[in-house]
Amino acid sequence: MRTVYFGRIRVHDVSGEPAARHKSADREESPSGTTTRATPRPRLIISSHRNGAIDGHQVLAAFPRAQFLISIQLIRSWFLRLFIAGIPVVRPKDVERYNLDPTSVASPVEAGTAHLRRGGDLGIFPEASSEWGHRPQPYKSGAARIACTLREEGIDLEVIPVGLFYSTPDRFRSRAEVVRGKSITIPARNGQERSVWEAEVASAMGSALDEISVNCPDEETFERIQAKALNVARSTPGRAATFAKAFLDLQGDASTAAADGPPAAAGPAITVLRWVGIALMWLFAPVLAAAALAGSRADGRNTVTFFRLLGGFAAVMVWVPALIVAVFFWPLVIGIGIVSAVCGWLLLGLRRFRL
Repeated sequence: MRTVYFGRIRVHDVSGEPAARHKSADREESPSGTTTRATPRPRLIISSHRNGAIDGHQVLAAFPRAQFLISIQLIRSWFLRLFIAGIPVVRPKDVERYNLDPTSVASPVEAGTAHLRRGGDLGIFPEASSEWGHRPQPYKSGAARIACTLREEGIDLEVIPVGLFYSTPDRFRSRAEVVRGKSITIPARNGQERSVWEAEVASAMGSALDEISVNCPDEETFERIQAKALNVARSTPGRAATFAKAFLDLQGDASTAAADGPPAAAGPAITVLRWVGIALMWLFAPVLAAAALAGSRADGRNTVTFFRLLGGFAAVMVWVPALIVAVFFWPLVIGIGIVSAVCGWLLLGLRRFRL
């Protein structure tokens, strides 16, 4: 569903480090001559949080083995569990809202630490909740606490910052890209109090995330950079057309974006082309309608996409079986409709016109 909505998720490695190998499949030979499975190096992935629950699926495009710390409200129904899995985080308001016994749920920090001890990849959103804004929300300290605990145990932990970028978070077939930053050097404790050390580690993590995330001084600057980065991505040919890189470059020199005046609205050609692309998907009109209705119920711009995916998938569960039956009676009509829908989807993803 992520691929249908956004297309292929581009992953950019700006760390300058050699391509990392996850060692879970590697094998080592022991002194006795027997071959054993090597212990994988655990990776703590700290990510920006821009677009609701769909952000976790974007991170999975770069780290498909990752497990996440997630709000318990996202896995309380069977339908949501079709999309999301993870280690539940129970907040005080969740205990009251769902009438839970907090002692019956494992500490998310302890559960996440145990997962890393086994050599897993653990994803954390230090902002704790998403917001479509011009800069990150305050970072929580849970990731730093986990990193410090494992370092005290002598575990070789890699901490990787990840920035998430969307050209338009709430539009079908808009650009979505992932930026992997340089692994973070965890400061040594050097005899400091644990709380002081954790604060120093949290500061290092926050600085690393700020470097590869949306982090503009104000909303106006953000809107200008967002629009200019999209224009750069549209006008740059081939694989070099990267929205995320253009955004980070402009963010590093905000004065350039500020000098360009207010962002321009999408031209009429783009608007017409989008409507043509959507019209070509006529066979799946019930799915698109259900997605649009669900998106209209979202409580913020950063949750529209996730609501649309839920509504669209619910409609798919009904409409696709109906189409399978219909193909026995009207094979030509259904075949034309499928080809038309594919053409519409591809049209909406054209580089020069994509939102």
